[in-house]
Amino acid sequence: SAQGLLVQAACNAPPRQRPELMSGEGGQDGGGFTAAYQNAAKEGTAHVRDAKSGVNVDHTKAVEDPTLPFRERIAARLARSVAGLEAGGLKRPRCLDVGCSTGGDLKRLREALGEGSSAQLVGVDLLEAQLPKAREALPEAEFKQGDVAAGLPFEDNEFDTLQASRLLIHMPDPGKAIDEMIRVMKPGALGVLAESDMDLGQLMTGDDRLRAINGKKTEHTFKMCANPRAASTTYRYLLAHPAAESVALDAWACACPVPPFPEHDRMFLQKLVESGSLPAEDLEYYMGQATGRAAAEGNFVTLFPMFEVSFRKKALS
Repeated sequence: SAQGLLVQAACNAPPRQRPELMSGEGGQDGGGFTAAYQNAAKEGTAHVRDAKSGVNVDHTKAVEDPTLPFRERIAARLARSVAGLEAGGLKRPRCLDVGCSTGGDLKRLREALGEGSSAQLVGVDLLEAQLPKAREALPEAEFKQGDVAAGLPFEDNEFDTLQASRLLIHMPDPGKAIDEMIRVMKPGALGVLAESDMDLGQLMTGDDRLRAINGKKTEHTFKMCANPRAASTTYRYLLAHPAAESVALDAWACACPVPPFPEHDRMFLQKLVESGSLPAEDLEYYMGQATGRAAAEGNFVTLFPMFEVSFRKKALS
């Protein structure tokens, strides 16, 4: 089960020049998860695969995860912001989800807004093949194909709220992507970016062998991300950004007593076996314990930390 708000911090940033931060702070160089998404976009498919990382999944079936309560919390926060705008007389506020996938987060936002809201929901995603499911889930919403790294298909100052979840972790230049998101936000608009730092996840276990294997898996996925410390780099970038104010960082974690993605674990461990970095018997031991005795005894608990980086777009003079 998912549980627990752990810590909250908030800061306001003084106006500065565009921060010199980001080329992702490490991560993959050729191949990796970013290449997998780019290749899927070129092929017109939602099947994300890449030989270097070992990822091979139908992304339309991989978008739900154990951080659902965290995503519901973000929807509630955005809905409160929209309700305030509507109470102040704004008609049809526009709400954008960048990297909307199959529309799950926008559907949660619609539910949080309630039937009385006139908000217009808009989603954009790199993978056109995911959008039919999004349109089916939310026929009244607007969905477009677009690449935040190349430029969003929207005008300046168009949206009253903006959200993105686990998007910047795949951006080789996350600063450019954040700038583009800020561009399409109206002055005063609320932005909420949900990310993680890939090296902060933990396997809570008393089994040293399992912990060591999990450490190798974490190191592999870290290397396959273009921006593996997306939460911390995003927070620092926005704190120094001249167009952002009321920058805040909220941390949340969920503990999963049952492995949420055993098929993904096997994919990545298999890649380590193929590269000679992991003995095949370690893969089988890990997977056996993940679905067997260790999990049953509470000795295979996965801890996922997530971070909500929020800000307002400043009205620049």
